[in-house]
Amino acid sequence: MLTRTLMLAVLLSGLCWTQGAWAQGSPTGPAVVATIKPLQFIAQAILDGEGSVSALIEGSDSPHHFNLSPNDRLRIEQADVLLWIDPKFEVYLAALFADIAASESSLMVTVSAISGLTLHRYPDGELDPHLWLSQGNALLIAQALTEQLASIYPDKAPHFRAGLDQFRSGIDKQAQAFQRRFSNQHVADYLVYHDAYRYFEHDYGLTHSASLVADPDIQPGMREVLELRETISASSPACILLEPDASPALVNTMVQNDAVKRITIDLLGSSLESSANAYRQLIDHVATGFLSCLNI
Repeated sequence: MLTRTLMLAVLLSGLCWTQGAWAQGSPTGPAVVATIKPLQFIAQAILDGEGSVSALIEGSDSPHHFNLSPNDRLRIEQADVLLWIDPKFEVYLAALFADIAASESSLMVTVSAISGLTLHRYPDGELDPHLWLSQGNALLIAQALTEQLASIYPDKAPHFRAGLDQFRSGIDKQAQAFQRRFSNQHVADYLVYHDAYRYFEHDYGLTHSASLVADPDIQPGMREVLELRETISASSPACILLEPDASPALVNTMVQNDAVKRITIDLLGSSLESSANAYRQLIDHVATGFLSCLNI
């Protein structure tokens, strides 16, 4: 863990990490701090009662625009492992986490850098950061975290590996069930508010016809709105998959057919309680939205 001296320096300067080292565990078990709830859910499945797991970004807070509170900094100080996607996703944490990684990189798990992950990119070459929506990726994240925790707490390694085995078994059964459901789908055209589902879509052979916004933080211009309205009108989509922070006014402007179902999917699992089963509950929620959209 970071020393008290280092913590004081952080509180005073915001991003100045001048000294200190991480301790090799504590008697009460590991403390894992994840940036977002989906990563917290994966970690919870591995710890399963040994130690603590928390997420820095909860509720409606955006991973792109997030500022640490003094309490958040305290949690970071007390963490054995920090788990995040990468600097392009948790933008406001990038400088701080880069300094932590430079000082003790073995206690930082940067998910996008895990070997073997399936990574999708947008047409402009930018990484699609919603990689937890692939169950295969989630398993690789869990494996990387398990090895990290086992190295810090070797006496608890059997517990962590048992949690990993249970996580793998649950994911395998869930994926098989979804494969059967989606393989029987009737092809239906659907829209998405933001192109954030490609990991899940890739796993189950799904493809949306259009997304309303390229970046949820940037409103499209009038020309884009008019062009997309024509595309939507011509395709007659069955539904649109929305996110909790989607702009109702923008959706109504672009999707003027009241027959188009509107289904909201919370990709971050904001309303879910952390538990060993929470990750599967999140993927169930996503799958249920798709199944309802496609009338399967």
